[in-house]
Amino acid sequence: MSAKGIELAARLAERWNARLERLLEHQLLGRQPLILYGSHVDFEQTNVIGGELTEGTGGVTESLRRRIVLPLAGPLAETDHVIGHELVHAFQFDLTSGPDMAPGENGAARLPLWFIEGLAEYLSIGPVDPNTSMWLRDAVRGEKLPAIKDLSHQR
Repeated sequence: MSAKGIELAARLAERWNARLERLLEHQLLGRQPLILYGSHVDFEQTNVIGGELTEGTGGVTESLRRRIVLPLAGPLAETDHVIGHELVHAFQFDLTSGPDMAPGENGAARLPLWFIEGLAEYLSIGPVDPNTSMWLRDAVRGEKLPAIKDLSHQR
């Protein structure tokens, strides 16, 4: 991976951090590690995080160590989106954790997955996205859109 790519990712992350600080009125506690891979193939083989990563995984934010891990691959706009999405998760973990929590406990784990991922996508893409519109139209047409009462189920 080139120094230029690392520098660019750092600038994108700093810009997202400043945006999210203003929007969420919160500053992350401590530094936010960002681990970058030169390709998606290298990212899929990481040993930084446990579990299997697939082609569909754009990045990961660890809830306990707070490390963001992602590849620098594809169009710059996609890398920018993934950095923003993963930084939203870092803010979520930071905002939902407190001094009264047990070591290794994650306050965001109490929130439904649709909220965690939905907020990260909404804040990183915006309110209008063609892919999201397509998924919602498909869910409505296939009568698969969940009822409001179904949205409260925990992960």
